Amino acid sequence: MLPQRRQFLIHTFIFLSALLLAGGTQLLQAFPPVENIDFDEKYRQLLQAAKSAPSQGRLKDVAFDAINASQSAIQSGDYSSAVKIATFASKIGKSARSNHAFTLANSLKKRSIMLSLEYRDVEKAHQKLQENPNDANAASLYGKFVALKLNNWKEGLFWLAKGDDAEYQTLAKQEIANSNDADALLTVANGWYQLADKEKGSTKQELEMHAYDLYSQAWSRTLGPDRAALNARLNEMPLRYLNHMQEEDVVHGGWPFGKNGDAGNGKGLFTVNQLEFPNGLGMVPASRGSASVSYQLDGHFKTFVTGVALKDDNYQFVGTITFMVLGDNRVLWKASVKDDKDVLFCKVSVRNINRLMIRTETKAINRGAHAVWLDPHVLK
Repeated sequence: MLPQRRQFLIHTFIFLSALLLAGGTQLLQAFPPVENIDFDEKYRQLLQAAKSAPSQGRLKDVAFDAINASQSAIQSGDYSSAVKIATFASKIGKSARSNHAFTLANSLKKRSIMLSLEYRDVEKAHQKLQENPNDANAASLYGKFVALKLNNWKEGLFWLAKGDDAEYQTLAKQEIANSNDADALLTVANGWYQLADKEKGSTKQELEMHAYDLYSQAWSRTLGPDRAALNARLNEMPLRYLNHMQEEDVVHGGWPFGKNGDAGNGKGLFTVNQLEFPNGLGMVPASRGSASVSYQLDGHFKTFVTGVALKDDNYQFVGTITFMVLGDNRVLWKASVKDDKDVLFCKVSVRNINRLMIRTETKAINRGAHAVWLDPHVLK
């Protein structure tokens, strides 16, 4: 099972107030590639694999295989099959006692149902574009679906730039033309953010998240007054990942503090159950000790959300890692993880909290204690 880019997780978890596991997006084709995937047959294969699974560990693998198959169905535009397979994955994840698989599958099921309903409104537009790619009205309708619902902005921008919605068309053309110009993209980000104020519901949220993506890219490249100004704008956003904030008082453990999906060993994106977390943090505690990092929230946010786990690797950790979330030196959340490769989820209030600290600790030798925080973020 290959690592997956968890496109379906970001907006489902964030905006349904569940746990975000989620970071990079997998680029879909505007017209999905023709693949001879028989999802009915795939479902039967998964069903048989579940029936013959010799252990809960193997059953968990089947659940994640089903999650991947459901995602493939979304990529192929077969949303009814995506719903069916995700529902099965949820059931198998629960039977396998895998909190991670069960939560992901339920999220994917909700997303598949949403896409199935949304696509009904643009199916005719999609068909028109297959006959006439220059149909401006169809391009606008379908472009919004691809960008805002599939979260595939690369393809969505292409159609929006050909569409008849003037505001979307202008911003799409500007973003395409200035994809390598950081200063120009800031102007585009401002445009998307202003456009979000005119929209409602999920459309408003998706536009805000796209503006956030552009702002966060710029934030990592700015310094001094420019960074301070951009930091203030990011604090206005409904969501902010911790790796897009300035860390303070870092206490390193067995490995250096890891950011942007690195566990701290400098070997690229870590995985948990073969899923990547591009906004994840690595925090291996010291042997019989701890590791920690702090962030200034200054009362701007209401909720902290994350998952905690041990990353996929070949080391067998024989102890227990305690994950802690502290707000203004007060413990807000605490949980312990053993080497069972499952994920625990955290959603805790940080209302009126000025300083947030996250911490890992163990009473054992830290060989294999590769603790990770799964895309931790704060919400308004």
